[in-house]
Amino acid sequence: MIDNITFDEVFDDNRPQLNAGPHPHAMMDITNTKDPDMDMARVVSHHSGMQAGDASADAPGSPLAAPVSPCTTDECSRQQHPHQPAHGDSITGRYSNIEHSYHIDPRVLGTGHHGSVRKCQDRRTGKRYAVKSIQKSQRSVKPAGLRREISLLHEMRHGGIIGLRDAFEDAQYVHIVTELCEGGELFDQIVERATDESSPGCFDEVQAAGILFQILKAVQYLHDRNIVHRDLKPENILFDAKDGASVKLIDFGLARRHDGRHEGPMSTVVGTPYYIAPEVLKKKYDRSCDLWSVGVIAYILLAGYPPFNGKNNADTHRAVSRGRYRFASEDWKHTTSESRDFVRRLLQTDPARRMTVDEALAHPWIIRHNQGPIVFGNSRSEDESSVEVGLDQSYEIMNRWS
Repeated sequence: MIDNITFDEVFDDNRPQLNAGPHPHAMMDITNTKDPDMDMARVVSHHSGMQAGDASADAPGSPLAAPVSPCTTDECSRQQHPHQPAHGDSITGRYSNIEHSYHIDPRVLGTGHHGSVRKCQDRRTGKRYAVKSIQKSQRSVKPAGLRREISLLHEMRHGGIIGLRDAFEDAQYVHIVTELCEGGELFDQIVERATDESSPGCFDEVQAAGILFQILKAVQYLHDRNIVHRDLKPENILFDAKDGASVKLIDFGLARRHDGRHEGPMSTVVGTPYYIAPEVLKKKYDRSCDLWSVGVIAYILLAGYPPFNGKNNADTHRAVSRGRYRFASEDWKHTTSESRDFVRRLLQTDPARRMTVDEALAHPWIIRHNQGPIVFGNSRSEDESSVEVGLDQSYEIMNRWS
């Protein structure tokens, strides 16, 4: 029996606020990890665009001009690293100057856990990419974690996951060159749609199910390879192009390998408060934490605000740990029972009762809105097997949850 949700049959105005702080219509994204130096916040006001006084991040739509590294000339390169470092002193194993291969646009597109992202252009081919530059001297930057991120990205061969192009390192920075997605963050689309009072909710069910299907396919690819992302959120999901048809998963800074069959549970508290799973806060979790995050994203796509909220990190964590949320009638009356059932089966505080990624892909709501039957291929490779799941079969899979 599912007992952590309610659905108001009598329509009411008691909707949960996007933020319980001084700006009630602001949605705050606070990245939280065990290391306090990695905390960062961005506030997007639904009315005024104000930023919280204690938030430290770039305002959307206002890219900052900043150098990629202190100096990019040949002379400065020699001054910064006159000799190649020993392998143990380097992230990549060797120093090289990214400016020899790419022209870097100084304007910042966005910021992540450890670095800033800019556009760059291959000097030989003229093709454009994105480059994330991480300053190695930051206390929050762990060499082993950065090596792991580059290694994981190097393995990714999936249309729904950002592709790694190259990696460079100099004395002060590591530069990770990836595919360029020009459609913007899913987060920005959510904010824009949530402020549009002319239509109910945020995304309609067809759009939401299409986005979630792509996210789930990317997560399935990761989980099949014993990789847990651990920071799924709208800011880490980019539209490939401005037409908004396809999305890609980015930022593997907190991702790691974990095989629950042969390893004990993970215990490091990492993630973002709105999207972090209750078991992560208890320091005992596995790959199913990613599915909780998908459930939160699903809720936001349909309602326009998060199911768990608070005026600060601690309040939000307490709300997540309680695991109680509601489908306020005013905001959910336009949705189907199938869509709400999909959210319910992901937002289970007990990971054993939560859908796996395969079960989520087989849910009738996902199947119905993604031209079922759907071929579940994991990558671009034609050699990998695929499984077809039709609507009737998906109901059979879900019956055991009833």
